[in-house]
Amino acid sequence: MTRFCFPNYPLTIVASDVIPCGYIGVVAVLVCVLGCGSDTAIRSTDVRRYSAPKEKTLSADDIAHAGRQTSRPQRSRQIDYTLPEGWTEVSGPSGMRLATLAIGGEEGQEISIIPASGTTRSNVERWQKQLDEEASSEEIADLVDKAMAKAGSVDVQGKKATVVLLTEATSNDEKDTESILGGMLPMDDSNTLFVKFRGPTEIARKEQKKFIAFMASLRMLQGSGEQED
Repeated sequence: MTRFCFPNYPLTIVASDVIPCGYIGVVAVLVCVLGCGSDTAIRSTDVRRYSAPKEKTLSADDIAHAGRQTSRPQRSRQIDYTLPEGWTEVSGPSGMRLATLAIGGEEGQEISIIPASGTTRSNVERWQKQLDEEASSEEIADLVDKAMAKAGSVDVQGKKATVVLLTEATSNDEKDTESILGGMLPMDDSNTLFVKFRGPTEIARKEQKKFIAFMASLRMLQGSGEQED
């Protein structure tokens, strides 16, 4: 006869010398669970409590502060410039685009900087066509003539940079119209640096002075390629 005794528990199991396999398994489990020593016995007074640290929830101020601390994107080695107040750098060189900027405060409107081929007028005509896709060639030419007559210019390292404001002509409500604020800086005989904003007319007019100041701050560091934008 085999006797199994479990300290601290009023439990005794008596088994004959020949125990069916199923019962042996039950006994083995009980031995493993309950143990045979007082040191390993589980007492009714054993109460264990665990506390895990709480995750910190970021507030809106925390997120804004983190954004302000982010280092600026790597700038192109071909140009340098000074950002007007309220403008931010979104990304550095990507493909043929030398930089992407954001203006307009919370609206987050985009400015692209790309070197491309073509004359100043041909690109202004293309931009106006982007705003008025249904306009005839004669209507586009007339709109471009008016825009070029009002265009401003700034000196950039001894070169004349032209700034134009193009407005969608097919809408009568300025709040619903779209504009292109474009800057063109000749780089060499065949390439021009184009700085382009396309978005609400209201923002284009609001940011026009800063746009001109930005064009004046441009500095060419070396030659660049070309791409249409």
